[in-house]
Amino acid sequence: MLERILIIAALLAIASAGYWWWQRRQGRVREVHRDGALSSEMLGAKRGYRATFVQFSTPMCAKCPGTARLLTDVAEGHRQVVHLEIDASERLDLARELSIMRTPTTLVLDGDGMVVARMDGPPTREQAEAALATVPPSRPDYSI
Repeated sequence: MLERILIIAALLAIASAGYWWWQRRQGRVREVHRDGALSSEMLGAKRGYRATFVQFSTPMCAKCPGTARLLTDVAEGHRQVVHLEIDASERLDLARELSIMRTPTTLVLDGDGMVVARMDGPPTREQAEAALATVPPSRPDYSI
């Protein structure tokens, strides 16, 4: 009897540790270095001048609508930042090219279309702001 209780306790401890590890990874901001920029034509919508949140979603994703609302709200709070939502099931070519394995996954592009950060899973407002902070300051298009 004691042996069964210890086995159950060990399984619960392993499951709890696994859940804790999974939750800690949700929305974590990772800096990314990728060759080549993502153009507005590739994305199917106009990018932001300073930065762009590119969110990959699917119709069956339960956390994608909330993530879209959050990222739209964060983008509206900053000048020249745009939020784009792409249906990964309709754009499998782009999802494969960018190694999108789950939804929501959000890429943060700088003004030139280079991927500078990635968030797998639903981010918090603080994580979205931190991802936006990884975008280098934009340079003016003119010189004096």
